[in-house]
Amino acid sequence: MKNYLFILLLCLALPGCAQEYSTIKGFVKGAGLKEVTLYKTVDGSPQVYATSRVGADGSYGFLLNPEPGFYSIGEERLNFPVYLKGGEEVNIDLLETRAGLNGKNTKENKALYLWADYAADIRLKSVFFERTLSNYEDFFPEFEAYVAGLDELKNRLKSGNKAFDALLAEYVNYATDYYAVIFLYTPRTKHPEKSMRPDYYRHIVSEDKFTDDGVLQFPDGVRMLSSYVSFAQEENDLKYGDAQYTENSLSYLPDNRLKGEYLISSVFRNFKSYGQYLSAMEQYGKYLVTPSLKERAEAVGTKLYDTKPGGRAADFTYPDTGGKMVSLSDFKGKVVLVDVWATWCGPCRQQIPYLKKLEEELHGEDIVFLGVSVDESKDKQKWLDFIEKEDLKGVQLLAGGWSKITKDYKINGIPRFMVFDKQGNIVSVDAPRPSSPELKRMLETELKK
Repeated sequence: MKNYLFILLLCLALPGCAQEYSTIKGFVKGAGLKEVTLYKTVDGSPQVYATSRVGADGSYGFLLNPEPGFYSIGEERLNFPVYLKGGEEVNIDLLETRAGLNGKNTKENKALYLWADYAADIRLKSVFFERTLSNYEDFFPEFEAYVAGLDELKNRLKSGNKAFDALLAEYVNYATDYYAVIFLYTPRTKHPEKSMRPDYYRHIVSEDKFTDDGVLQFPDGVRMLSSYVSFAQEENDLKYGDAQYTENSLSYLPDNRLKGEYLISSVFRNFKSYGQYLSAMEQYGKYLVTPSLKERAEAVGTKLYDTKPGGRAADFTYPDTGGKMVSLSDFKGKVVLVDVWATWCGPCRQQIPYLKKLEEELHGEDIVFLGVSVDESKDKQKWLDFIEKEDLKGVQLLAGGWSKITKDYKINGIPRFMVFDKQGNIVSVDAPRPSSPELKRMLETELKK
């Protein structure tokens, strides 16, 4: 703890530092942790943000300049919520199966832990089932008692921060549904019939829920919406794999971003082939409404994509010199030679005279010469100037760095030349360079088909 306190005191001595940085510190008691992890909530899921070794005395600590929001602290399989807004001090001890505030804390975290302490046993038995033995015979009575006292507790969850208090109320509602549902889907020694469930279960599914993406602010937001959808489907006697299962699942989520999050977390991860991915993108791509959703979907496609000859080309879309978005698939019906290059690439520049000659020799044929530069977007003018200076022909696109095309086609070095046939299938993703006569012969063969 000595090094941590030295850094903390040094920071607090600097002008403005105390107002910007947050400190989280405490002791690990009985949890057996050698390292404490702080998770940041990103798109409704916890992502590792920082780690702290546990000292010989059990102490740990973090010093950070956070974005306001919910974080969680502990380890992957057992962690606890904390709310940060910047410039505060949070003192929280990690016990064997729960966390406890200790010493100076913000009003927001005091309100948060008034509820977290109240829900601790329910949360432990439902979510962290491996830490305790529980089945419906003990859980249902405890859950009913928890629900019975919840309205009175909510009236006391006041921090003075109206925005946070509204957020906390929403968190409590979603979490209560989550604890009820996830209990049913985790291993137990006994499983109840539907008729044995408390009355609360009859009111979980509602068209008033998940109408916006607010749930994604919570550490278990994606799990909350996924478990909710699974429960709703079960209530309607639909099983995973049934016809229209995905369409029906999406019908329970009025918000499009939540539809996208559900698809990525519960549908896309189960794909076994690139064909499944393409079909899903065609059908559900409209729900990938954020850059993060699109990036995660593309990562699934990249992992599944096979670059063997005869396979379907992985499409890509980038702006041309006039800013128009152009896709590889726009040229179906023609043979396409793709040149992946950059203005700073010496070997790429060496191929330009040979590429120009090849273009002249095949002029008038059903072939498109498509240049895709991996220059960064900030160097757009440099790219445009280079095209003008070198009098580059064909269609020129700017990929803006090592983006989708390089990931899908596993491109680690340039220049890279690729050939696609008239049906949009792969001929070669590592074709000979224009300086080799073999490339022209490959193109002529495809043009005759």
